[in-house]
Amino acid sequence: MKRVLCMAVSTALLGSAGSAFAITDSETNASIPFSFSSPGARSLGMAGAFLGLADDATAAYTNPAGLTQLVQTEISLEGRHTAYSTPYIDGGTTTIDPFSTAGLNISEQDSSNTNLSYLSVVIPHDRWAFAFYRHELARFKTDFTTLNGAEIGEFRLFPFRSTADLKIVSLGASAAFKASDNVSLGFGITRYDFNFNTLTGRVDDIDPNNVFLTSIQAQNGDDTGYGFNVGARFKLSDQLSLGATYRKAPEFKYSAFNALLGDENGNPLPAPQIVASSNNVRFDIPDIFGIGLSWRPTDALVVNFDLDRVMYSQLTDNIDSLFLLDGAQKLYLEDGTEVHLGAEYTFANMSAPFSLRGGVWHDPRHSVQFRNPPADIGEVALSTLFAGGRGSETHYTVGGGWAFKSFQLDLGADFSDGLDTYSVSGVYRF
Repeated sequence: MKRVLCMAVSTALLGSAGSAFAITDSETNASIPFSFSSPGARSLGMAGAFLGLADDATAAYTNPAGLTQLVQTEISLEGRHTAYSTPYIDGGTTTIDPFSTAGLNISEQDSSNTNLSYLSVVIPHDRWAFAFYRHELARFKTDFTTLNGAEIGEFRLFPFRSTADLKIVSLGASAAFKASDNVSLGFGITRYDFNFNTLTGRVDDIDPNNVFLTSIQAQNGDDTGYGFNVGARFKLSDQLSLGATYRKAPEFKYSAFNALLGDENGNPLPAPQIVASSNNVRFDIPDIFGIGLSWRPTDALVVNFDLDRVMYSQLTDNIDSLFLLDGAQKLYLEDGTEVHLGAEYTFANMSAPFSLRGGVWHDPRHSVQFRNPPADIGEVALSTLFAGGRGSETHYTVGGGWAFKSFQLDLGADFSDGLDTYSVSGVYRF
């Protein structure tokens, strides 16, 4: 009877999905590591606080209104190395009455990537400036395996292996206009290329003499979309400037399916049975509102403060269930506010002026979670699968850079519990 109940839970988690909505309730979607910080090693060293300053080529993406401060053509290039960990459930126990996930084991899979993260060209002209750029918004690849099924009361979730590969690259063009000596306005349009592939396989291991793959869930997408951003920069005084931006990102469509490979009695099926399939699942990149203040108390020191409101809830609005569970609507992401504080001090008396940078910023939780308490065994299963997400984190940053006659070299690093980023970038002016 134990086997039948275990397979019944597995079957209950595999139903025909209805009309397509937002991302699915596959556990591979639990912790997508978006990075909405400003590009460039210089900005990274100042904790991504750059909206009010916006005085180099990275403003093409961050705040296009800042491009009017540039007086020479600039080419900017950045490479990043990112090391991150993905939390996931690796066995343990969920109690139902009272409900608690405290007994679950949470493991982490370490991954990393090195990539060309940003490239831009800025061409200033009188009161106008124009820019073109390439930016990688997301680059996420992981592979994790749990060898232990999680126990949920008298039922059991089978062990699984999941792989995920997400890449979002944007190509954009920006323009800025200096409306007055104290006011600049900017606008940009961006094409986003989206590629998303995940695969999860679950294994029935209750009978060690009859172990088999009992089900698979997959998500696949390759799509393009267009978004825009608008920005403004106000020179409040010789020491203070204010920046504001809004970035509207697109949504993409991808396909997803479930295939059942075993029946509820613990027997492999003669052929895979597709029990859920959709070709119109929505992946909605969150929109962002930002405001930033830049203060220059002396010629050598600048202090920046940014607030960014990230609309994470758009990603899980009307979530689509691969598992035929109404409770999937209780999976959610809350909108979050990023708080950035950074500073730069320049030793201008050197032959090649050197700038030292540092900062701190708060990254709100953006792992999918379940709105407890669960109402039935299916909701308990979903709550268990999504119990391992990462919470909010505090990031600490450091950086430095040298300014030569026509070239600038910058280094930056960002450290937190779940994500470390190292950046090197260069700017050539002519």
